[in-house]
Amino acid sequence: MVGRDLGERFPAKGRAPGKPVLEAREISGHGFRDASLTLRAGEILGLSGLVGAGRTELARALFGAAPISAGRILIDGEPVVLRSPADAIRKGVSYIAEDRRDGLFMPLSVRENIAFAAPEKHSRFGVLNSRKQAEQAWAFIGRLNVRTPHAEQPIAVLSGGNQQKCILARWLLKGVRVLILDEPTRGIDVGAKREIYALVDQLAREGIAVLLISSELPEILGMTDRVLVMSDGRITGEVEGDRATEESLLGLALPAHSIKQELHA
Repeated sequence: MVGRDLGERFPAKGRAPGKPVLEAREISGHGFRDASLTLRAGEILGLSGLVGAGRTELARALFGAAPISAGRILIDGEPVVLRSPADAIRKGVSYIAEDRRDGLFMPLSVRENIAFAAPEKHSRFGVLNSRKQAEQAWAFIGRLNVRTPHAEQPIAVLSGGNQQKCILARWLLKGVRVLILDEPTRGIDVGAKREIYALVDQLAREGIAVLLISSELPEILGMTDRVLVMSDGRITGEVEGDRATEESLLGLALPAHSIKQELHA
């Protein structure tokens, strides 16, 4: 349905999802209502829908960046209250925003951006060990193939793809269990997209639970094990990854009133 060979762009699937890590049970908040989902370890769960469907609002609530007014969020089967992103991070939940600039500190270096979320990894008794911090940054620069001449390079001068890798490196250094990606390849060139896809696939194979939000249907179809579709703030359906097509996802994404108008046209 996508008119191209997905295998040329996306990693082969065949991941083996494990136990549920993050669950939402009929949660409601600003921009969404009665949303339920289950995200398993080692799984890439897609969240699709049209712009304004409520996907980002739901993601922010799962990260503690927006309150819920009803329902429950569970981690490892236990109810949790996420009053802030700090609460979510302590539970192993991470989030890369739709606009990556929201997660970057442009005046700071690559090293400082990578190290930001995990001070406990390179400081003791409140004293920063800059040498250890640099070593850790370089380890992830190598692992994620971040193209930078040195760790002290201002992150503002890196390409969009390399900036996104630095944000991924930050969460990997922190040691997260859940990775929420909101439009992770927006504004990134084709080569960098393939690298991001390979990284996300590898993280899932290492047991990280990934929630992938994307407006690009080929990306959703090529990367995910299951797809949830949102429309008008509600989850309108779930499709297994091997059965998903552009047609099936768009059918679930169209607002009900639009479908009725088409039927009566």
